[in-house]
Amino acid sequence: MFANAFATPDLKGITYLPGRPCQYRADCKSGVFKIGESKFVGSSLPMEILSWRTFEDQLFDYPHQTWMEVLFVDPRNVVSHILFKTQSLDNFLDFMLDLASQGKAIGQGVTTAKMSKRSGDLGVYYAVEFEWKESDKKRVTELEAFASEQDLYASRLVDVRHLKNAEVQPLELPAYSLPAQRLPTRE
Repeated sequence: MFANAFATPDLKGITYLPGRPCQYRADCKSGVFKIGESKFVGSSLPMEILSWRTFEDQLFDYPHQTWMEVLFVDPRNVVSHILFKTQSLDNFLDFMLDLASQGKAIGQGVTTAKMSKRSGDLGVYYAVEFEWKESDKKRVTELEAFASEQDLYASRLVDVRHLKNAEVQPLELPAYSLPAQRLPTRE
């Protein structure tokens, strides 16, 4: 069935097209966040994190490595996702451990990802570092209800040939124990 091109979408609340979150990128060569390949957002990105997962794969001409996919609500109130790897992934995990040690859940606040300049054998590059600010309880309740009612995933990262019956492994941190989740499948 086709959608009516003349109907104005109802954009009250959080906007999400199942399987199609807005695609953000952390361009660690130039130190900016982007929507897609070309829409520059800036050197920081506020995120209200709904979910995350780690997985190993060979993506975007990079060697096989560990990746982290984060699903979040962006400042426009749109469900979005972003991938982190290497140093940025390590920074995210350290950040979550720090929050956990304080008895705080990452979803109870706004996480701001910020580009941080580095230099090394390969020259100048950027890694993503994270800050957190607690949200008001009404917003946390709204986000928690939304996340529990939705099947959150990015269809472009679900390879049904290999992952049809796979489970996302739980991430266990002090004070955290997240259940394994079934990956969505496309028939």
